[in-house]
Amino acid sequence: MALKSYILTADFKSPYVVMTGNPRNPQKVMAKQFIKGEIVDCELKHANNKPAFLLFKGTCVIPLTHAKELVAKDVKEENSNADGKSKDDSSEKSFEMESKISISKNPKVQYLDAVVLGGLIGFGATYMAQKKGWLVTMEKHANFYGAGLGAALGLYLVYRHKNK
Repeated sequence: MALKSYILTADFKSPYVVMTGNPRNPQKVMAKQFIKGEIVDCELKHANNKPAFLLFKGTCVIPLTHAKELVAKDVKEENSNADGKSKDDSSEKSFEMESKISISKNPKVQYLDAVVLGGLIGFGATYMAQKKGWLVTMEKHANFYGAGLGAALGLYLVYRHKNK
């Protein structure tokens, strides 16, 4: 759960619920006011392996249309004017704003794809081997054994290539 910094591009209010735990004091729905230009640390949440919204302090939802990712870059020594001498007036700035949010692939989806694809390939390979006469067996479950081995091989290959 990595928090990243985002800068807000519009004024808006985000609702949240305050729970008291006391039956005499019921829960309250309140709203947090966000101001344009404010820098917030949020967590990017995904839905269907695509960025969906930003979660501020685990309670407030910020739409992606109202925020830009804040990216920090290192200042290079050759463009630095720490000694008071400036080589360029158009030196590179240390902070830049980007509106594009990087999409990280969900590892659970990759593993599931590998299992399904490996199972289909294993099932098809066993079926073809029986039709060609290379695999002589009377078991009805031979195709499912091939599918299981193919799924395990696909899962192993994704695991090995993911950790490199």
